Amino acid sequence: MKEREAFLDKMRVAATCAVVLLHTVTGVMDTTDMGPYPAEQKVFLAAMDLICWCVPVFLMISGYLFLAPEKNIRFSDMLRKHCRRMMLALFLFGVPYACLEQMMTERCFRPGMAWEAVLMVLRGESWSHMWYLYLILVLYLVTPPLKWALARLPMGAVYGLEAALASAFSLLPYLSRLFGRADIAALPDWGIYFFYYICGYLFAVHGRCLRKGPWPGRILAGLAALLAAGMALSRTAGGFAMRIAYNYPFIVLLSLLLFGWGVSTEQKPRKGQRPGGLSFWERAAELSFSVYLIHPVFLNIAYKLFHVTPLSFPIGVSLPVFFLGTLLLSAAGAWVLRKIAPLRKYVL
Repeated sequence: MKEREAFLDKMRVAATCAVVLLHTVTGVMDTTDMGPYPAEQKVFLAAMDLICWCVPVFLMISGYLFLAPEKNIRFSDMLRKHCRRMMLALFLFGVPYACLEQMMTERCFRPGMAWEAVLMVLRGESWSHMWYLYLILVLYLVTPPLKWALARLPMGAVYGLEAALASAFSLLPYLSRLFGRADIAALPDWGIYFFYYICGYLFAVHGRCLRKGPWPGRILAGLAALLAAGMALSRTAGGFAMRIAYNYPFIVLLSLLLFGWGVSTEQKPRKGQRPGGLSFWERAAELSFSVYLIHPVFLNIAYKLFHVTPLSFPIGVSLPVFFLGTLLLSAAGAWVLRKIAPLRKYVL
């Protein structure tokens, strides 16, 4: 077995925190007219630019693990273990969420809501954050044939494929929106997720070259910091208001820089280091999926039930408080859920 790589746990924890902050922001922006809040809108847009790398990083982690050449995955194993896990999560969490949404809309409970919630999950109409589970389910299903193809393609062809995916699903849609040109060939953004997934494979194959001394990591970290600063300034000082998420070209670049920096930080276990026993990052990473599944519960309680949002208070104080409160409550809830043995074994 391949030794556990600590940077994956750290990246997973960081991405989970970023997802919680992202939904703390979008939960307000998606349901509020931000016209009366111009300063807060700039803060929210800048925050989104700085944290939208979270989903790309999750996808690259999956690609790094599942598409690695030394990883042998049979289609039956993918169905029995990984796809089953996503399906169970979709129904065990998605159906109650769909029921809650109906109850909050109709202000009552009807027996028929349970069946309607099942149908909503089948149609992909549960709470919005569950979309990621459908995406991962699709990626799991295509992993065995994708591994077969990647093993037979020349590396130059793989890089060519990645360039085509980035151009078609990131650069062209961005240019189309930037210049208001419907005649520019712009494809839907879903293809960018395959780009990120295959990037994980490329990092698995070539990641060792980033660990030759401290400089590759320092250069990547420095470039990421400069890019992030420029993106934030474009929102706060430049007045750039276009809202683009995971296929925004600068988000694509920032995600690659951050993941490459993470790969570069991996170190071999020190001589005499005690094996066994989970580190802080391993324990925190174990909670990540559970935190992802349940954190919108606390945001929805605040936003929809009590009608309290970060806009209810000065944004410099309220946004950190809402984020940290949601993160801590979600971590505590995730810890409790993982105490339920069947949930821990088959879902979480």
